[in-house]
Amino acid sequence: MKIAKEFRWEMGHRLPNHDGACRNVHGHSYRMQVEVEGTVNPETGMVLDFGDISKIVKPLVAELDHAFLCQDTDTEVLELLERMDMKRVIIDVPSTVENICKLFIDRLRPMFADVPQVQTFTVRIWETASSEAELSVSV
Repeated sequence: MKIAKEFRWEMGHRLPNHDGACRNVHGHSYRMQVEVEGTVNPETGMVLDFGDISKIVKPLVAELDHAFLCQDTDTEVLELLERMDMKRVIIDVPSTVENICKLFIDRLRPMFADVPQVQTFTVRIWETASSEAELSVSV
């Protein structure tokens, strides 16, 4: 059985080594679906309570919401963000939607692994209304 919960947040970033428009500082209204697949617990009738999914996912969404996601090698932007005391999250890879998906997978995997009936989960993130990335893993 598969169940899914949706989350949204606003976040800025840039891709300094990109040849296109994403080289510029900009932001997106991100939308993410976290899909959990597993067996239905016969006592609860659920794979996992939607509220429990929120408890697992919302802290990471809150960390990123209204932050600037910055690669650790982007020293120009990092210096500006530090000087202005702006909310920032520093990562060691480019801030592409693919890498944001992997960030969520890596951070959420241990928590979903603690739920015995969950077998796999998928993170699907829309960077724009028409552009998305998806990654699925076993727990």
